[in-house]
Amino acid sequence: MAAEFERRRQLNPRYSLRAFARVLGLHHSTLSRLLRGRRPVSAHTVGVIGARIGLSRIETASFAAREDVAAVALAIDRSTFRPDSRWLASVAGISVDRVNISLQTLLRQRQLRMLSQRQWLIAPKGSE
Repeated sequence: MAAEFERRRQLNPRYSLRAFARVLGLHHSTLSRLLRGRRPVSAHTVGVIGARIGLSRIETASFAAREDVAAVALAIDRSTFRPDSRWLASVAGISVDRVNISLQTLLRQRQLRMLSQRQWLIAPKGSE
């Protein structure tokens, strides 16, 4: 999404965040939080945005999977974290199946370490 915004700004340096938000059907403050990574994007929103900026189904699914992983990682970093897929699904706003896929992705990419049954650790960005 950020790449598409930058592409449009290259074509028109006066192209604004508000204009891009209108194209996507989002409020400009919501779009700003999404672009800064301060808010995970729901699968529904990913589908809508993907269609509006011309992403293929595969690209949209890949984007949705990355957002699921980000939402699960944020939930694990919470001080109220509970090592339970249902709790993670509730906090992340995604299905238990998608939580489990995201957990496997985090483990495979070595971004998640399960130190004990109750203590999980998300690796800082840029480390392995």
